[in-house]
Amino acid sequence: MFAYLYVFISRSIKYTRVSPCKGPVSDGRQISPPWSSTITPPSSVSLCHNRELELAVKSLLLDSTRTRWVRAGDAASSIRCLAFAIRGKNKKQRLDEACLERYQEYSRALIQSWILQGKVLVDGKRASKAGMPVANGVSIKITAEVPKYVCRGGLKLEAAIEKLDVDVSEKVVLDSGLSTGGFTDCLLRYGAAHVYGVDVGYGQVADKIRNDKRVTVIERTNLRYLPGLPQKVDVVTLDLSFISILKVMPAVMNVMNEDATLVTLVKPQFEARRSQVGRGGIVRDPEVHQEVLEKIINGIERYGFTNKGFIESPIKGADGNIEFLVRFDRGTVKGEEEEY
Repeated sequence: MFAYLYVFISRSIKYTRVSPCKGPVSDGRQISPPWSSTITPPSSVSLCHNRELELAVKSLLLDSTRTRWVRAGDAASSIRCLAFAIRGKNKKQRLDEACLERYQEYSRALIQSWILQGKVLVDGKRASKAGMPVANGVSIKITAEVPKYVCRGGLKLEAAIEKLDVDVSEKVVLDSGLSTGGFTDCLLRYGAAHVYGVDVGYGQVADKIRNDKRVTVIERTNLRYLPGLPQKVDVVTLDLSFISILKVMPAVMNVMNEDATLVTLVKPQFEARRSQVGRGGIVRDPEVHQEVLEKIINGIERYGFTNKGFIESPIKGADGNIEFLVRFDRGTVKGEEEEY
């Protein structure tokens, strides 16, 4: 024979009491009252904010005309199930995540920077925290100047395409150093047929790029050890950090067509000798810039490429370094490539 535990609804701490709802129901608000099977909101707190919850509480705990005995386990279980169901309708999410869902063309990093700058409005008020919880359906407006590409890297490649006469229309491209996807965004806007984006990192790619059917994202992959691609590519773009461009050339050649084009961003801070890099990782000496360019151009030409020109990037690196964009066309390789 099983003994059932019954509790009498009262105001004491040990027992619970819920007053019947009085007054009109506010259909415009939905909340999940924070109570458990042993603790109930004071009778002064109205439970009428949600009609479904009101009816459930009335049927389980108290009638408007009499006090009822209720088995505690059944009451708690039923109310919790209903509370969780209602809570799903009012689930909140981080502000930066809500922005990402509505503005998929921007990266999380860009959105977070806008929030910190006070350029995101939530219901007309400036927000300053990316982790601020917001409800579904809340009004979100970005007041920042919208960039042309998902990140400023796209402007760098755009300059190379325009000034170095690079044709990517209907081409299959390998973009290594994908990161947020600035280069890839630019390639797609200039008509690339498909882009294979390779990056050693993970989770940085803007949703706009990741969800584009013309893009294959290959993350957690070092270009030096890329086993190959489903097809040979017509164009390769490189935006690499913490490694010399010359070290990845064998892997680059392995995926290129014989008449392919290479456009690489040269970052002196990663190509110069340690003694040539100043405080903060910045290379300021123009002679070092020239030395680095000659080293890269001569090194890549040894692999059978022809230099078609270079330009200074219209935008400096994040740390203020001057960078360069260089174009090469591949020719027939004679003899063995020199290894770096």
